[in-house]
Amino acid sequence: MKGVSRLQWHGDATLLLDAGLVKVSGLGMKRQLVFGWLWFAAVSVQACTIFVLTDTNRVLFCNNEDALNPMTRIWFVPASEGRYGCAYVGFDNSWGQGGLNTEGLAYDWVAGWNEKWEPGAGQERIEGNPAERMLATCATLDEAVAFFRKHYEPGFGYARILVADKTGASAMIRAKDGKLFVDPANQCRGFGYGERTLDQMLATSPEATVANGMKILRACVQPLGTRYSNVYDLKSGDILVFRPSEVEMKLNLAVELKKGAHYYDIPQIREQLKQALRPIAGMKRFVTEAFQAGPDPEPKVTAQFRKMLGEAIRGEMLASDYAPEFWKRISGKQKETRADLNALGDLISIKPVERSTEAKERCYWYRVEFTKGTVFQIVMLDADNRVKFSDSVDTHHKTQTAANSSN
Repeated sequence: MKGVSRLQWHGDATLLLDAGLVKVSGLGMKRQLVFGWLWFAAVSVQACTIFVLTDTNRVLFCNNEDALNPMTRIWFVPASEGRYGCAYVGFDNSWGQGGLNTEGLAYDWVAGWNEKWEPGAGQERIEGNPAERMLATCATLDEAVAFFRKHYEPGFGYARILVADKTGASAMIRAKDGKLFVDPANQCRGFGYGERTLDQMLATSPEATVANGMKILRACVQPLGTRYSNVYDLKSGDILVFRPSEVEMKLNLAVELKKGAHYYDIPQIREQLKQALRPIAGMKRFVTEAFQAGPDPEPKVTAQFRKMLGEAIRGEMLASDYAPEFWKRISGKQKETRADLNALGDLISIKPVERSTEAKERCYWYRVEFTKGTVFQIVMLDADNRVKFSDSVDTHHKTQTAANSSN
């Protein structure tokens, strides 16, 4: 799903980057907007686009993952007693946003709602990710629906799941009026960010081919928001995974499971397929792990960000550094911004992590270290090198860690 305690990105990243808008909520997550650049009312929109293409020959499950975190991964967990073999896609926090199992069952999430949702009478709570448990223990759509009726899934308070099996049957499952609502179907269907485009393309009754699935996914990409796309063939176990504007990479579930438990970083998957397997035990949260920065490819941009950060620390942000619409939203929040930054202590370093481009806009991710904490910051520049969007995606407080370790 697209959701800190641990910033799960579990289906709960609600994005509209073009408007400089982000809302992240759900799963009891308490995310801190450390830089204070987004202390304004957010408008809820759906993040991610999910759909099923089915005909007499194939059943394809397709997904665009929309989020801020660029640290994307696919990992494989072989079968064990009472558990099916599974592939999961998501980020570097080991929380499966979606997945496919050896029985031809698949799921993924779309976030962007606010529903009344509490555990029902007799519903069991699960430690960890309930959707992952569902995929590991269910073989059919009916079993998946029964699982969610029996077990409490917190994500239904803000997101909706699509589950499909290899027969072509699917169900959108969500909360409605405090109860679990199941919407079944046996034809092509989907929903999410690109729903208008998706509905138009599905109305033509496209054949269930990988080419058609990829075509629809690319038409529904959220600019600068889609981190990866995937297509599962529920009958063959073939998996295609790719990032926007990149050539797809084909894997097979059975082949990968024979290798044992392992993962790939999606941006480096081609290179990593030629290397030694990466054990799942090595998967870590990004911002709290060691990071070795290489040469800065754009030192002028980093210097610009450092200057603006210094101005924000002093409470002296300049309108000329920001796109007009974004400046309107943040200019009245300089006191909050300054307080947030000063609470992190002195600035130690700014290290570039990743860069992406879309049309004339550029998006940068930085690891910013202070004496009292570390921040993973995203900054988007327009064609005139003005900030049109910025947000702290993840924050690690050193003082909190020290306190927790002493308990």
